[in-house]
Amino acid sequence: MPLVKMKGQRRQHQPGDVFVLHPEGEQYRFGRIVKMGQSSPEGRFPGGILAYIYDVPSDSQEPDLSALTPDRLLLPPFFTMGWAWSKGYFRTVAHEELEPAHLLEQHCFFDPARGGYADENDKVIPERVEPCGMFALANFAHFESQLDDALAGRLAPAPAPKGA
Repeated sequence: MPLVKMKGQRRQHQPGDVFVLHPEGEQYRFGRIVKMGQSSPEGRFPGGILAYIYDVPSDSQEPDLSALTPDRLLLPPFFTMGWAWSKGYFRTVAHEELEPAHLLEQHCFFDPARGGYADENDKVIPERVEPCGMFALANFAHFESQLDDALAGRLAPAPAPKGA
């Protein structure tokens, strides 16, 4: 299902920004920017945005920030760029300073180039940790397909982070 376009935003994004998206025929869902760019020199996505999408449906564009927790992820973490905001598919609606409770204990991404797993800084991790995304910039058509599958229950829900 496609995302409904809202009014586009051109703004400086920052970790802790909470955004809304609207899958056609569904309630609003929320996401959060958890990291900007790469902290390591070998990072492959300079200017990239690491984000979460939560399974927290709402009739309103106003998020219940207390519900946006890592155990409520609808999709694995993903990398994107600012185009989703400028085109109106995502719209920043709140900001909350990030705390450890907002983040997964370990980010995991499958890296096809390595045939293994890496964290958000492109550092090899020894094994898969759920939820595990793809180490790639999100292609919009693929993102919409993943979102559609998750909303239709065709993706297994993300397990709670360790220690939760």
